[in-house]
Amino acid sequence: MIKKLISYYKKSRFLKDNIILFIGSIVSGVLGFIFHFYMGRILGPANYGILGVILSIIYIFSIGLNTLQIGITKFTSDFNAKKEYSKVSYLINRSVKKLTIYGIMLLIIFILITPLLSKFLNITVTPLLIISPSIIFLMLLPINRGSLQGLQRFKGLSLNLVIEGTVKLFSGILLVLLGFGVYGAIISIVLSYAISFFAGFYPLKDIIKINKKKFDTKKVYKFSLPILIALISLTLMYSIDLILVKHFFNAVEAGYYTAASSLGKVLFFATLSISQVMFPKVSELYNKNEKHKHLLIKSLLINLIIIIPAIIIYYLFPRLIVNILFGPKFLEIIPYIGPFAVIMGLFSLIYAITLYKLSINKKRFLYILILFNILQIILIIIFHSSLIQVINVLIFYMLSLFITMFLLTILNSKNG
Repeated sequence: MIKKLISYYKKSRFLKDNIILFIGSIVSGVLGFIFHFYMGRILGPANYGILGVILSIIYIFSIGLNTLQIGITKFTSDFNAKKEYSKVSYLINRSVKKLTIYGIMLLIIFILITPLLSKFLNITVTPLLIISPSIIFLMLLPINRGSLQGLQRFKGLSLNLVIEGTVKLFSGILLVLLGFGVYGAIISIVLSYAISFFAGFYPLKDIIKINKKKFDTKKVYKFSLPILIALISLTLMYSIDLILVKHFFNAVEAGYYTAASSLGKVLFFATLSISQVMFPKVSELYNKNEKHKHLLIKSLLINLIIIIPAIIIYYLFPRLIVNILFGPKFLEIIPYIGPFAVIMGLFSLIYAITLYKLSINKKRFLYILILFNILQIILIIIFHSSLIQVINVLIFYMLSLFITMFLLTILNSKNG
């Protein structure tokens, strides 16, 4: 049995690449969640709630990161299939110049609206100003990561994720110990994006040196529009609830909700690499007019292998998990973490289906995502008498969306 598994691993590049990126994502995720749990313990519920809402803003801004990364991955994958590395080199160079300008423009706009944001979120302007430089790096980071993903250099991509997690954790701990408090935690996030961006050039040094062959990069941004819409929808699914809870509930309750949400997100970030490996491979098969739906099925099954045991553990040992990771100050969140595991498990499956559809240039499903986003916001505005009511709304919402997306994808015979 073991020999058969080893033999399958050696023959299957899909599995091998999944394991490489999965390891990097897990290490990065573990570092990220140690950061969360440490900050939750040291800052307390109220200040952790501030950090949580800042991270929600980051998640929304990272829509740009994910959108551009998928767009660059798609075109780099096409160039890689044809061995047109000179075009990849040009894409990297052109994108850095263009997106630096856009990043600076967005930074200025964000600084101008910080007084309005601080008033809505019931926080001071300072945390918002500290996090603002990360906007530039959130625009630039997808260039390197998208190129590595499209070239299927998953070792380099995996290492880059680990660098981000390492910088965030250790600089965050150091700055908090030096007395910077929640501001130190926010500064460490900015540093993690900046350093991982510059580190991302190293595994691409052979590509960057190649003579550049010019092509119309507008195609990349045109392709990125449906990706942008999809990722805005996906990001809102796991961040808009935090912002609305921060608005409707007091600081301590918002902190509890943020902590429970962070535990749930473990499942999503633990399975994210599966979709990232699937995307360029499905795209390549689609361009070659070869069958590709089997990769989606494999990806969903691998997701479930991770998600189902995790959900069981969350329901069986909630007190132990909370005590170890957040400490006794957060025992109030015990009833929430099992349901949050279900929510983020369903979201992981929705995310995989979404990337699959984008990889084969399907766009009509975007209307479904937008409709469900509107539904989510309306339901939370109506039903927010308690945190558990908000969580129940999210379970209903995610389950309904997953069933809809899954049936429409599987029943579509044109997907090969």
